Amino acid sequence: MRLSIILPIYNVSKWLGRCLASIRNQGLEPEDYEIIAVNDGSTDDSMEVLDAFRREEEKSGVKTAPWVIINQENKGLSAARNAGFKAARGTFVWWIDSDDYIEPCCATKLLERAEKDHLYVLCFGLQLVYDAVSGEEKSILPTEPYKIPDRTGGAVVNGERFMLEVGMPPAAWSAIYRRSFIEARGLKFMEGVLHEDQEFTPRAYFLARRIAFEDIIVYDYVQRDGSIMKSENPKKTTDLIKICLSLWKFAQENTQIESSIRYCFINRVSFLFSQALSNLCRCGIYTFPGDYKSLPFYPLSTNKYLNKKERYKFTLINSSVPLYLSLYKKFVKTDKPVKAKKKLRTHA
Repeated sequence: MRLSIILPIYNVSKWLGRCLASIRNQGLEPEDYEIIAVNDGSTDDSMEVLDAFRREEEKSGVKTAPWVIINQENKGLSAARNAGFKAARGTFVWWIDSDDYIEPCCATKLLERAEKDHLYVLCFGLQLVYDAVSGEEKSILPTEPYKIPDRTGGAVVNGERFMLEVGMPPAAWSAIYRRSFIEARGLKFMEGVLHEDQEFTPRAYFLARRIAFEDIIVYDYVQRDGSIMKSENPKKTTDLIKICLSLWKFAQENTQIESSIRYCFINRVSFLFSQALSNLCRCGIYTFPGDYKSLPFYPLSTNKYLNKKERYKFTLINSSVPLYLSLYKKFVKTDKPVKAKKKLRTHA
């Protein structure tokens, strides 16, 4: 089997049918792939939508790829992705979010390229699809290609060069992965946190000895209100700091001091910490929940690989986190009432 498509499902009944239809429209032979649907404790009619889709397939009499259905109590996206991976049998795996969808026949092209070049990871292009409230077709929705700078020209490179020369977004669905590579490296999604992709993908890209970018639009990333990415939640700050700590530790253990790739990780940590602070402010919280000075990555690096705007922001954060939060409150409109100080665990 060439490909396992892993589809976590949680309360996405409005969008799931479109996603399933796009997966079936890939031009693959039934024996080439499987769909692993992981129901993460949905409380809406998502599973009814899935069952109806499967019944229609059976009625058609057309042979289709096999389904694997996993039901579990709600544990979050990371746990659902990890559970799906454990059940996978394909040479390659592809995690797809069930409120998004993919372009026709793209899986065939991706597999041909990944197999021909013996890739561990193959990344690809995407576009943003706006305000798909009820799963409408893309033709009536505004879209915007997501520009991905690629200085490799699509060549097969190692992970270090890829991270330095390809501006890939840190999203698990933006690549297909060789299953044996993920297993050999012991890669898993950090469970119990939001923004888990930010922790998983940099490690996966770095460790891949053969990785490439295919410059075609494959993935339709739906921008909608109510999604995890759009929600405002103080837990995001706690989770982002956990991810910062994990990436910082990985960089210390796997990169050489003063190397450009080391700074790639360090700058990612600094960016995520600034996002953690901004998230607090968007939640109406203007006091940092803990001793930020004890964090191993603080003060933030202001190295030569940063642009002027980033260096200015990180310098301001280094001068005083309370000052940064105060200035954010004064100059950035959040439309959120100020909340009382809330104690959050930031690190062990």
